[in-house]
Amino acid sequence: MSDKTIIELSNVYLKTDRGHEVFKDLNLKLLSGESAIIYGAAGSGKSTLIELLVGRRFADAGSVELFGSLMQKNKKRIIKSVRRKTGGIGGLFTLVPSYTVSENITLPLVLSGERKKVQKERLMKMLTEFSLLKQASVYPDKLTRVENTLVQFARANVAHQPLILIDEPLAGLDLKTYDRIYEYMSKLAVSGLSLVIVSSEELKNKLPNTSSYHLINGSLA
Repeated sequence: MSDKTIIELSNVYLKTDRGHEVFKDLNLKLLSGESAIIYGAAGSGKSTLIELLVGRRFADAGSVELFGSLMQKNKKRIIKSVRRKTGGIGGLFTLVPSYTVSENITLPLVLSGERKKVQKERLMKMLTEFSLLKQASVYPDKLTRVENTLVQFARANVAHQPLILIDEPLAGLDLKTYDRIYEYMSKLAVSGLSLVIVSSEELKNKLPNTSSYHLINGSLA
């Protein structure tokens, strides 16, 4: 695998505990700075794919590599390293209920051991950029759905992680917020980061520097 390859899935096969086939011959390669959006119907395996990429699930056959490292159940140090390089929005990546908005946003910086001064500077930038200054000390259960989504985007961007996984980013949003989130994802897609977006519905417009795939019958087309 090239040093510039962020993700490489090779002939991945996965079935559920009940024997249901989720993936068969699943292949995907994503270079640094490239992004992918993966469409699929409910039950097609979109969220399971995200679980594979963060080491929550493991392939029965084939290989899953991130940042040049093979994701395997017994490789806890590698999984931890991959997760620190990966931001997430939606699905698995819910906010911590007992943390305020500010604490949720700075969590990736805390985990990476970033200095307090840097944490404060980046937090203020994110709170300002996402219009969340008034919500800084609020807990997630007091946020609207739109505010919750914005906090997740702020948290995913605060630590400059090279890979961001986004699960159904635009579902249920009003038109104004949809356009705002779409514009922000467009900026991320040309920023040098890599995005993997899974979605049930096609976006209204194509994201720049982003390849589109259809997850159907356990494979990408």
